[in-house]
Amino acid sequence: MRFSRWPDRLGMVIAIGCGIHCAAMTIAFLAWPALWLNRSLWERGVWQQLIVVEWTLLGLAWVLILSTSVLGWLGHGRWQPPVLGLAGISLMTASIVSPLHTLGYWGSGLALLGGVMVATAHWMNLRLACQRGRAPPRKRSGLHGPGA
Repeated sequence: MRFSRWPDRLGMVIAIGCGIHCAAMTIAFLAWPALWLNRSLWERGVWQQLIVVEWTLLGLAWVLILSTSVLGWLGHGRWQPPVLGLAGISLMTASIVSPLHTLGYWGSGLALLGGVMVATAHWMNLRLACQRGRAPPRKRSGLHGPGA
């Protein structure tokens, strides 16, 4: 089975983007507390739209981590990347759906840690796929060998 590498590459980009988003939003809210208190932003629905974007990216991350975990495990047979990826996406989910989401450093730190774990799992899948692609072909024995 040929292992496609684009889902892992896309997953790494999304995981790193999630980490940057979490860090940037935390810095923005801690540096400018008036953002939370800005009534016009609440009335325009900016915060609700931000939550919809986060849930959409989280759903996309779940689809990518599940698909790449299954494809990676079928391709290289190692259990470490899927376990690391599922643990990371679970941390990201917990940070978004729990009350930690509004607790500044804790929620962002948890999401950032989960994003790093997911990105590392995608990177491990890519490395293992590349190593598998460089492995020398197995020698065939029996009637199909040289000279048969």
